Amino acid sequence: MSAEPPQAPPLHADDISHEASRWFALIHGGEPTDTERERLGAWLDADPRHRIAYVQLEQLWAATAQLQPPVPPVPKPAATLSRRRFVGMGIAASAVAVTAPTSVWWFTGGGSLFADVRSGIGERRNFALPDGSTVELAGNTALNLDFSAGKRSVELLQGEAYFAVQPSASGEFKVNTPYGQVLAADGEFCLSCDPSSALLAVSRKTASVVTANQRTDIGEGLSLRFTDDHTGPIQHAELEQMLAWRSGRLVFFDKPLASVVEQLQRWRHGRIFIMDEQLGTRRVSLILNLDKPEQMLDAMTTALAIRTQRYTDLVTLIYPA
Repeated sequence: MSAEPPQAPPLHADDISHEASRWFALIHGGEPTDTERERLGAWLDADPRHRIAYVQLEQLWAATAQLQPPVPPVPKPAATLSRRRFVGMGIAASAVAVTAPTSVWWFTGGGSLFADVRSGIGERRNFALPDGSTVELAGNTALNLDFSAGKRSVELLQGEAYFAVQPSASGEFKVNTPYGQVLAADGEFCLSCDPSSALLAVSRKTASVVTANQRTDIGEGLSLRFTDDHTGPIQHAELEQMLAWRSGRLVFFDKPLASVVEQLQRWRHGRIFIMDEQLGTRRVSLILNLDKPEQMLDAMTTALAIRTQRYTDLVTLIYPA
């Protein structure tokens, strides 16, 4: 009597969600081939859960453009500090202490108060530079400028900026960061800095990263994360996601929740702390509307299996649902 073939383990809902996210990013992030579209159709037909997960992403994408403004809150009388609220604030204070370097970066603005060019939290700004190049700042971003005869240089103090560089007789356009320098003679690229590293993504032509150890040339459509003593691998740049902020959205497909929260800090006031280590590593897909910052946490709570506890506008704690 022959043994029955082993059965494949059932797919977990998270696995289906991750796969749906990858298909959605492919279809909406460029020009998919006919073969890729056929493969998507086969995947959708293979299991009803596949189609449900994909349709949910489509609905979430559409919903971000249709969010209604919130109803103005009814003023409440001042409340006494309950024991639960006191304990919650204590937890929040402990979280601030544990993550002190990151918190100092965000609470103090990374020393950008007197920067030459800056944007506030949740603000997007465009600037024309003296050499004819332009820069678009994401929220909570700051630059210093240094343009003179034979020199065109900026310093990215914090945040994220999109540069459109024009060729010039003054030579290469330079962006200094705490971790290294980015050089470009002509082209367009996005550069972001956080408290531990910088990330470059090139959308047109080429750019180079120069650190203490090496120089790395990055081509169009590629990205590179680097620190002052380490240069990561060159990777395909998910430009549709990375640059979505320029058109008023934050787009995340199959990203750790901790990474999502880190980027969200540029777009809303106050600090957000994930109070469960495993929750921070959970990979999620999310689309948020930057024109509705007050609804971001509500949208996250609705779309993800999480709950939030807010202590004034300054601190929000995230827990598993």
